[in-house]
Amino acid sequence: SIDYFGNKKIDPSLTNAALFSRDRHICGYCGDSFTSKNLSRDHVVPVHKGGEDRWMNAVSACRACNTRKGGRTPEQAGMPLIYLPYIPNRYEHLILQNRRILKDQMAYLMEKVPKHSRLHS
Repeated sequence: SIDYFGNKKIDPSLTNAALFSRDRHICGYCGDSFTSKNLSRDHVVPVHKGGEDRWMNAVSACRACNTRKGGRTPEQAGMPLIYLPYIPNRYEHLILQNRRILKDQMAYLMEKVPKHSRLHS
Protein backbone atom coordinates (compact mmCIF):
# COMPACT_ATOMS: atom_id res chain seq x y z
CA SER A 1 0.00 0.00 0.00
CA ILE A 2 0.98 3.65 -0.40
CA ASP A 3 1.00 6.29 2.34
CA TYR A 4 -0.23 9.90 2.13
CA PHE A 5 3.10 11.05 0.68
CA GLY A 6 3.21 8.41 -2.05
CA ASN A 7 5.77 6.23 -0.27
CA LYS A 8 5.39 2.48 -0.20
CA LYS A 9 4.25 1.42 3.27
CA ILE A 10 6.12 -1.53 4.72
CA ASP A 11 4.26 -3.72 7.17
CA PRO A 12 6.07 -4.57 10.39
CA SER A 13 7.54 -8.05 10.43
CA LEU A 14 5.05 -10.78 11.25
CA THR A 15 6.28 -13.15 13.93
CA ASN A 16 4.28 -15.61 15.97
CA ALA A 17 5.24 -13.84 19.19
CA ALA A 18 4.00 -10.47 17.91
CA LEU A 19 0.87 -12.05 16.40
CA PHE A 20 -0.04 -13.81 19.64
CA SER A 21 0.52 -10.57 21.56
CA ARG A 22 -1.61 -8.58 19.08
CA ASP A 23 -4.40 -11.12 19.57
CA ARG A 24 -3.86 -11.15 23.35
CA HIS A 25 -3.25 -14.93 23.27
CA ILE A 26 -6.90 -15.52 22.38
CA CYS A 27 -7.89 -18.03 19.72
CA GLY A 28 -9.64 -16.28 16.85
CA TYR A 29 -12.18 -19.10 16.58
CA CYS A 30 -13.13 -20.42 20.03
CA GLY A 31 -12.22 -17.30 22.03
CA ASP A 32 -10.33 -19.17 24.73
CA SER A 33 -7.00 -17.91 26.08
CA PHE A 34 -3.83 -19.97 25.58
CA THR A 35 -0.10 -19.84 26.23
CA SER A 36 2.14 -19.20 23.23
CA LYS A 37 3.17 -22.86 23.03
CA ASN A 38 -0.49 -23.85 22.60
CA LEU A 39 -1.20 -21.33 19.83
CA SER A 40 -0.39 -21.40 16.15
CA ARG A 41 -0.57 -18.96 13.25
CA ASP A 42 -3.68 -19.54 11.18
CA HIS A 43 -4.03 -18.11 7.69
CA VAL A 44 -7.64 -16.97 7.32
CA VAL A 45 -7.40 -17.65 3.58
CA PRO A 46 -5.06 -20.65 3.40
CA VAL A 47 -1.76 -20.06 1.60
CA HIS A 48 -2.48 -22.93 -0.80
CA LYS A 49 -5.67 -21.07 -1.81
CA GLY A 50 -3.83 -17.82 -2.54
CA GLY A 51 -3.77 -16.34 0.95
CA GLU A 52 -0.65 -14.44 1.97
CA ASP A 53 1.46 -14.75 5.10
CA ARG A 54 0.67 -11.21 6.19
CA TRP A 55 -0.91 -9.48 9.19
CA MET A 56 -4.31 -9.04 7.49
CA ASN A 57 -4.55 -12.78 6.77
CA ALA A 58 -3.28 -14.15 10.08
CA VAL A 59 -4.89 -14.81 13.44
CA SER A 60 -3.92 -16.74 16.52
CA ALA A 61 -5.57 -20.15 16.74
CA CYS A 62 -5.42 -22.89 19.30
CA ARG A 63 -4.14 -26.14 17.88
CA ALA A 64 -7.56 -27.81 18.09
CA CYS A 65 -9.29 -25.03 16.12
CA ASN A 66 -6.46 -24.79 13.59
CA THR A 67 -6.68 -28.55 12.99
CA ARG A 68 -10.48 -28.46 12.76
CA LYS A 69 -10.39 -25.56 10.28
CA GLY A 70 -7.77 -27.33 8.20
CA GLY A 71 -7.06 -25.91 4.76
CA ARG A 72 -10.42 -24.18 4.51
CA THR A 73 -11.62 -20.62 4.93
CA PRO A 74 -13.59 -19.83 8.11
CA GLU A 75 -16.79 -19.80 6.05
CA GLN A 76 -16.08 -23.20 4.50
CA ALA A 77 -15.27 -24.64 7.93
CA GLY A 78 -18.30 -23.06 9.62
CA MET A 79 -15.95 -21.33 12.07
CA PRO A 80 -16.51 -17.56 12.00
CA LEU A 81 -13.74 -15.33 13.32
CA ILE A 82 -14.50 -13.66 16.64
CA TYR A 83 -12.14 -10.76 15.83
CA LEU A 84 -10.66 -9.28 12.69
CA PRO A 85 -6.96 -9.20 11.88
CA TYR A 86 -5.25 -5.82 11.50
CA ILE A 87 -1.78 -4.43 10.87
CA PRO A 88 -0.20 -2.91 13.98
CA ASN A 89 1.33 0.51 13.50
CA ARG A 90 5.03 1.05 14.22
CA TYR A 91 4.44 2.10 17.84
CA GLU A 92 2.21 -0.84 18.62
CA HIS A 93 4.70 -3.15 16.92
CA LEU A 94 7.49 -1.91 19.22
CA ILE A 95 5.32 -2.87 22.19
CA LEU A 96 4.37 -6.22 20.66
CA GLN A 97 8.03 -7.12 20.21
CA ASN A 98 8.11 -7.45 23.99
CA ARG A 99 11.15 -5.28 24.53
CA ARG A 100 11.97 -3.78 27.89
CA ILE A 101 10.08 -0.51 27.74
CA LEU A 102 10.34 2.02 30.54
CA LYS A 103 7.14 3.47 31.99
CA ASP A 104 7.58 6.90 30.39
CA GLN A 105 8.45 5.31 27.04
CA MET A 106 5.34 3.12 27.26
CA ALA A 107 3.16 6.16 27.94
CA TYR A 108 4.57 7.84 24.82
CA LEU A 109 4.10 4.72 22.67
CA MET A 110 0.54 4.12 23.91
CA GLU A 111 -0.40 7.68 22.89
CA LYS A 112 0.52 6.69 19.32
CA VAL A 113 -1.31 3.34 19.31
CA PRO A 114 -4.62 3.51 17.40
CA LYS A 115 -7.81 3.34 19.45
CA HIS A 116 -8.88 0.10 17.68
CA SER A 117 -5.76 -1.69 18.93
CA ARG A 118 -6.29 -4.62 21.28
CA LEU A 119 -3.55 -3.13 23.46
CA HIS A 120 -6.18 -0.69 24.77
CA SER A 121 -8.47 -3.48 26.02
